[in-house]
Amino acid sequence: MASHLRSCLLAALVTIACAGIAAAEEMPAFWKKSMTGDPATNHYLAEAVKPLDNPDAQTLRVVKLANTLATLCSGASLDKKALYAYMTATRFAEIKGKAYNEAAFLADSSFRYFDYRALAHLCAGSAYLFGPQGHLAPGLLEIGKAGKGGRPAMGYDPANPLVILPPIARKS
Repeated sequence: MASHLRSCLLAALVTIACAGIAAAEEMPAFWKKSMTGDPATNHYLAEAVKPLDNPDAQTLRVVKLANTLATLCSGASLDKKALYAYMTATRFAEIKGKAYNEAAFLADSSFRYFDYRALAHLCAGSAYLFGPQGHLAPGLLEIGKAGKGGRPAMGYDPANPLVILPPIARKS
């Protein structure tokens, strides 16, 4: 499941990068004020920290968000041992059948309007979410040498700001 999600995210990244190379621009300067590791100033970070009502959906959302940031943010990589420990602690493997499909739907719903602005803000706050003292799931991401959040790996295209993420695969 996790490797399938990573491969889908990688395919989405390649597609987005190829589409945005010609039209890549610098992101708007006014975003930079709110691109912090503080949920008081970073709305997207504050939303990501809010837990979902369904604990299974929360688990799937955290895994998808960590994979997304590891794939789409420069300077971030997934710590596979920490991810496995998180999945074990949250009983990821025990989410099955209808409960899994419902949780996947709810988790995917939180990414419905995911765009470049959300990605940029979450990349900037990735250390807050998943760094060594992460508030969502500690240690899931290894954040560059500076220990601060990164920026999106692809350029900003104001004509096409949506970042389409593959849905979490449903189980039959």
